[in-house]
Amino acid sequence: MRNVTSTNAGSDVSEEYAEQVHALVENGRPDRKTERGQSFYIRLHAYAAPATGADRWAVDYHDDASRELEEYDSEAEAEARYEEMVRDSATLLGEDRDGNLIRFDVTDVDGVPGPLPELPGIGADAVRELIDARSEDPVVYLERTEDGTGEELALAVGPAALVSHYQVVLTRREVLEHLGESDGDGGAQEWFGSSSITAQDAWLLESLADTAKERRTGAADSLFLPAANPR
Repeated sequence: MRNVTSTNAGSDVSEEYAEQVHALVENGRPDRKTERGQSFYIRLHAYAAPATGADRWAVDYHDDASRELEEYDSEAEAEARYEEMVRDSATLLGEDRDGNLIRFDVTDVDGVPGPLPELPGIGADAVRELIDARSEDPVVYLERTEDGTGEELALAVGPAALVSHYQVVLTRREVLEHLGESDGDGGAQEWFGSSSITAQDAWLLESLADTAKERRTGAADSLFLPAANPR
């Protein structure tokens, strides 16, 4: 391995060679990449070395404070280093202010937190469906398609007892509490359905749908967790 550019260790090559490699990686398309925002990336490049034309590979790391551009004679070594850098960076991502996982915008390394699939929309109709659900203690929740193995997300309604609480975005109990209603006690009180909602209370459905939307990311996180230990 040779440091072409290193904020921490300096360079092992001539200034001219470093400039030529920089031009190659900055004007070329990376073979692999992991990125977050505008200022962080780790990229793997393949190119012909300046002057000799020999096959070379470079791992290019960039963040707000540093740049590390390492050149390798072996593709396998460069691949291993690329994945090592990504996994090391993944351990530092942490959570945002809402407690959701901070994820890479783009990555091709298994076991690290990559981007979530598109989150399903939630509107007043979903809240009405929840109100009318006849299962015991129904909830609105997110699930993965294809019996839990798919790469897309869908919205569903079902009994809380059969759903991980991490996937839940809204419960019938919450909705009725906001509406000042209850499910009754042993049949003494009529079942409350969405048809009983007054025009005055209809705005609450949109408010509850917004609450569910705010919980989607956390629910999706639980379905697309990275490896417990990326290393």
